[in-house]
Amino acid sequence: MIIRRYILREIGTTLLAVTSVLLLIFFSTRFVRLLGDVAEGRLPAELVFSVLGLELLKNLASILPLAVFFAVLLAFGRLYRDQEMVALNASGIGQAQIMRMLLLLTPFILVLNGYLALYAAPWAAERVEQIRHAAEYRSELSLLSAGRFTESKDGRLIMYVESLTDDKQQLKNVFVQRLGTGSKSVLASDTGYRYVDKNSGDEFMVMVDGYRYEGEPGKADYRITKFDKHAVRINEKKAPLAIAGRNATASADLWQSANLREQAELQSRIILPLSAVAFMILAVPMSRVKPREGRYGRLFSAVVIYVIYNNLIGTSYKWVGKGEISPWIGMWWLPLLLLLTAAVVVAWQVRGQSLWHGLLRKPLTGTKA
Repeated sequence: MIIRRYILREIGTTLLAVTSVLLLIFFSTRFVRLLGDVAEGRLPAELVFSVLGLELLKNLASILPLAVFFAVLLAFGRLYRDQEMVALNASGIGQAQIMRMLLLLTPFILVLNGYLALYAAPWAAERVEQIRHAAEYRSELSLLSAGRFTESKDGRLIMYVESLTDDKQQLKNVFVQRLGTGSKSVLASDTGYRYVDKNSGDEFMVMVDGYRYEGEPGKADYRITKFDKHAVRINEKKAPLAIAGRNATASADLWQSANLREQAELQSRIILPLSAVAFMILAVPMSRVKPREGRYGRLFSAVVIYVIYNNLIGTSYKWVGKGEISPWIGMWWLPLLLLLTAAVVVAWQVRGQSLWHGLLRKPLTGTKA
């Protein structure tokens, strides 16, 4: 009982550390990309951390199998390095008993990773798509900043305001340049405000007490018109409804669908918790290292195995989606492949150990009595 708690605590502590490192790596790389979206105007700066948190939740289901693989590998690698595993083996606790201890973690991993893959990740993906869709079709007046020139998405308007209220409804000292075919018009007014037509949903910038300068560049025949109010159409229609991607579709909807691509998406979610358990089992024989090899001796092999496995997931996803293999075969063979690899590693270790003991026990030939 004490040994079981010790081993499980060792794995749990390592799992928490490995998961934190992987999330930190994902956080840093994703954060840089989101800053690029902000710089290009595709995402408001105030939504960066909201999108980043949802992205973390969406990808946590895919990160957890790798974290479990590395955690068991590093935890048992330390036990081998410090000769603790030798002491456990001398006490009658071998890999079979350790495997049974690890099976206590199986329900926890299946429930946690299953919930993340089947429910949390699709919900987070849907929320990210909604935020990005709303940001893409958000009011162009929301892009205005005091003292800066702002170009509309279609490039036909260049807007400038000296100051504006926090809700960006009231504007002061407004300048708008409208680009047309062959001619340009410049509008300037002391004040302005935002107006949305309730019937059509069109958005207007209404300029108050200003002038309109219209003409062709390079010629002196400009027309100057004074106006009390002048409305400039900003958005001609409301944003279309966001269409959820396949990764944002609820798992219950995928379960009822006969579409091959949606079946492939559902299978890719289900095999994540199964893969986590298979990686945990594979890590037990792989963690066996020589005393001087160190706890990180198997990490390179683990990374290679994970990369190959991840590529096989992508390939199988395409095969099922295109109908090249039956959904009954689908992606279910991938966790079984990991278990087969674990069996091969165990068989290799047992064969090598038996061969080594046989060589030690074999008498030397050609010696004199």
